[in-house]
This record gives sequence, structure tokens and C-alpha cells, in this order.
Amino acid sequence: MDIADIVYGNLILVTGKGGVGKTQIAAAIGTLAAAQGRKTALVEMGDQTPSMNRIFSANIGYEPSKVADNLWALNVDWASALQEWIQRVVPIKRVVKLILENALVRRFLDATPGNREVVVLSKLVWLCQQYDLVVVDLPASGHAASLMAAPHRMLELFRNGPIADRGREALKLLGDPGTNLVLVAMPEEMVINETIETWQKIRESTPSLKMPLVVLNRAMRPTLTDDERELLSRLEGVEGGADTAEMLKAARWEARQEASTAVAMSRLTSETEMNLVEIPALSAKEGSAPLVRNVAAALARSSNLRSKGIK
Repeated sequence: MDIADIVYGNLILVTGKGGVGKTQIAAAIGTLAAAQGRKTALVEMGDQTPSMNRIFSANIGYEPSKVADNLWALNVDWASALQEWIQRVVPIKRVVKLILENALVRRFLDATPGNREVVVLSKLVWLCQQYDLVVVDLPASGHAASLMAAPHRMLELFRNGPIADRGREALKLLGDPGTNLVLVAMPEEMVINETIETWQKIRESTPSLKMPLVVLNRAMRPTLTDDERELLSRLEGVEGGADTAEMLKAARWEARQEASTAVAMSRLTSETEMNLVEIPALSAKEGSAPLVRNVAAALARSSNLRSKGIK
């Protein structure tokens, strides 16, 4: 499985440890899918100010906003998702109003284990009915694992009724052949540990979900020769001028990054059944939007997709 396989699916769930570039990868996948002519929705989760605002220079809210050809973005917050969920489940406006205004009912809906996650998953079900592809920038990996397990918890509490129906609907979505999980990692030990742990948790809680794809962000493939590495080793502790010291510092940093990437790739392939795609370290000096386009182009190069439509 590679990027081409998932771009032509129906739903892509992107998660990873905070700080690994998860949002950039999600936006890049959405951008790449749109370049293939797929009507794509890019979903950011949470009540925070959407990061997609900065990437696409747009004011993104709960309702989808068109940010590029074939690409729409939205931010799914709990309050708005709950309101839509109630309106769909209880199609009588007067009753909906009573539910939303009843503090006791709202506390019940807030406190019911798995309810928030199932409401969010229901929103994704509806979006998948409107778009060719939905790409979701999930919360950090621990919360994402809880999201995957939520339908099971919900069905343990409710056997029948609209809540149980939504739980079964969400479970069906997660097990759909067109649903794919993307874990974003970086070549750092703590990140790789958490990536492997997340894969294990999700595999146990949601065995119907297909084996995920791992995007190893900011990877550094070997460029130094054996002779250059030997020279660096011999120059350890050698003092020189400012220019020499700066060059040695850069070379040692590159050597460490290459070594970390090699270890990360080895662990991810030997300790899991996940497929691996590498994205090189790319400069963010030009801003978020150019960086996302460059990441999308790198993803395209890793597969057989075209990137000429990425603007």
C-alpha cells in the first residue's frame, strides 16, 4: 500500500505524536488528492483555531470552505457536531430545541463514554457521502486510539436506539475497505516508540481497520560516504577556524540524522506490519502553504501520482 492506494479510497485518518507535522501531512494528502481531480474534504478536529486557516489563508469554520480546486476545508468542533447530530437523529425541530436547551440532557450527552467520538465519526460518515475523499487531521495519537475504540464502547452501553445505530454506522465506516489510517512519525526515539504503541492499540481495538501507512517525516537518507564518516570520526575533538567548525557541526548533524532515520526505518519495518513512506526534511522558510505543496509533491514522487496540478 502507498499514497496512490489511499488517495483513491474514501476516508483517510491522519494522526501522530504532537509536533511531527501531522497537520502538514494531512493538508498535503488533501492537496495531492485534489490534484488528481478528487472532490476532497480536509477536516481538522477540535475547538482550537484551525491551523488550516494559516495554510490556506482562509477563515475556516464548521461549514466547508473551498480553499483550492476540488478541495474544501472545515473544522469539526464538538458543539456544532452535536447540534447537527441531534438534528439528524431527531428530525423534529421543537424536540431538538428542547434537547439542546436542557442542561441535564446536555450533561448526559457530554458525559456518556464514547458519545463525543461517535458524534464526530457520524459527521465523517455524512461527509463521506458528499465527497470523493475525506482527509481527517485527527487529534494526537492517544486521542486517536480512543476515537477508534469508541464505537465498541458505545455498543456495550446501548444495544438499540439511535445512539446504537450511530455506533454501528461508525464501526462500519472504520472497517470499510476505503478507510485508511496514516500515522505520522519522525526519526526520533520517543516518536517511534509512540507510533508503534499507537499501532498496537488501534490494531487491538479496531482489527477491522486496514493496516496503516506510516509517513516518516523529515527523514534523512544517507548521503555521506564511508570515507566521509571515517573522516568525521577522526576529526572528533579537532579544533579549527570558525568556518571549519561550522562545516564539521553541519556534517555531524547530518550524520546523526541519517543514523536516526536508519534506526527508525528498521524499527518501523521490523516491529510492525505498517507500510512506510519517507518525506525528506523540507524548509519552512517560505511559509506553511509552500511547505504543504512541497510535501504533497514529495508524496507524489513516492508513488505514481501526478503533482503538476499542485499550486
